[in-house]
Amino acid sequence: MLRKSLGSRLIRRSLSSKPFYITTPIFYPNAAPHLGHLYSMLLCDVRNRWELLKGNSSFFTTGTDEHGLKIQTAAEKQGVDPKEFVDQLALVFKDLASKTDIKFDRFIRTTDADHVKAVEHFWNKLQENGYIYQGKHSGWYSISDETFYPKTQILKNEENGRHYSIESGSEVVYTTEKNYFFKLSFFQQALIQLIESNPKFIIPEQRQTDLLRELKSGPLQDLSISRPSTRLKWGITVPNDDSQKIYVWVDALVNYLTSGGYPNVNKLWPGTHLIGKDIIRFHCIYWPALLLAAGESLPTQVVVHGHWLANGFKMSKSRGNVVDPLLINDYYGTDSLRFFLCENSVLNGDCNFSEEALFRTREQLIDKYSNLIMRCCGKKFNIERAVSRYNHLSDLKFQDDNLQLQYENLVHSANSIYRKMDSKITQMNFAGAIQEFWTLIIQANQFVQTSEPWKKSQDEQDKIIFIGSEVARICSILIHPVIPELSLLILKRLNISKVSTDYLEIGADLSYGKGVNRPGDHPIQKLKFRLAK
Repeated sequence: MLRKSLGSRLIRRSLSSKPFYITTPIFYPNAAPHLGHLYSMLLCDVRNRWELLKGNSSFFTTGTDEHGLKIQTAAEKQGVDPKEFVDQLALVFKDLASKTDIKFDRFIRTTDADHVKAVEHFWNKLQENGYIYQGKHSGWYSISDETFYPKTQILKNEENGRHYSIESGSEVVYTTEKNYFFKLSFFQQALIQLIESNPKFIIPEQRQTDLLRELKSGPLQDLSISRPSTRLKWGITVPNDDSQKIYVWVDALVNYLTSGGYPNVNKLWPGTHLIGKDIIRFHCIYWPALLLAAGESLPTQVVVHGHWLANGFKMSKSRGNVVDPLLINDYYGTDSLRFFLCENSVLNGDCNFSEEALFRTREQLIDKYSNLIMRCCGKKFNIERAVSRYNHLSDLKFQDDNLQLQYENLVHSANSIYRKMDSKITQMNFAGAIQEFWTLIIQANQFVQTSEPWKKSQDEQDKIIFIGSEVARICSILIHPVIPELSLLILKRLNISKVSTDYLEIGADLSYGKGVNRPGDHPIQKLKFRLAK
């Protein structure tokens, strides 16, 4: 019965006409945001903007996970009320989004009134359906991770006598307490079936393979889903039991339902989750099981990304290599940082940040991308005339056969780039999509340079400048979700106003070019390299 139910839910999900819905994990605001927070938000922002560029309905949420023992402890150390503490830090995360041009549709906070009601309703559904029971729990508990770890995942440090989680590296203490449990073990086979029948449910593939191996390696243990109110004061109270607070991860995961209007008619769910590799168990084991138990649809997909290293090393305060995204953003510019993070995005491994590499990326945006536009906008040429003569120029053949072949190849590349980039972006392969962008930009630059339009007849000159401008136009539209400000500046430099996927073939927009062949500065200016302090 469970298998049949699972299959029908997957079918219903695939037939859904709801908006594309993508989420970041909600961030724990017990410290200032770092590069990893920005990375998660950015990947979702670009994916969301891509759907909008295509004319589709899309919704993007991010936010803060504001309950739990870590927040309680941090607030106590500062001598402030936990709500006051999270109010201030939520603003910091919103500020990061604002300064890096992240356009979310909702910034959800787990202290929001509608979310608290959603969590209470979700808990009641689990209880009504018979998947919650009371019991006594003993195990290795991490305050930092707010979770119990099995004994097999614990390692003792012989030097200090303390115990640590092998998975997260966080310290754990042996704890015994009475609380509520979720019958996670009941859903083990359903989870295996879900993964085996949906090869793209988790990407990249290796993450799905690893998780499936874990699910088959031994029985799942039931999950402790509450904490005693005597220890955890800052959380949502278990309905009808003041002695217990709801486990922070159950609280947090329900946020993905809250934004769609749950428990009323959900206008968004199911959605696509973008998460870091350290929280895959919560999103790909606990969350699907909880949804099945509550009678809700399963996520469309879970995209798992790696972490960011700094010059090849894990970021740490002791090493002094923690990257402050706001400082980097302030100096090198939002679009440069966004482009760099997307160009170097790796889902199946960790990414590496270096300021030297960011600087080189910014230089390429000037020397290759912006330079193509500035070449075509030179005083010796006339883009407006070239665009207006497109019908005539399209039939014109270059006298040089090799030049004609290069031109035809460039037209083919320009007319096919949208399909190539779309196939990669929809699978969150932003690095691959940007490589397609660079390939066409470089191809167009080489053509304009080697064809020497300043030596050609007016017909051939106009044809060269037209194709160079068209590549710049098409590429600027396609790269807009990644670098929204710079792409619009370049489109404005060409006097282009039509920005959508309806205009992504050569000759699709013949309304631009008026007054653009004039002296002017690059839309992006050079900077001196400087190590941020």
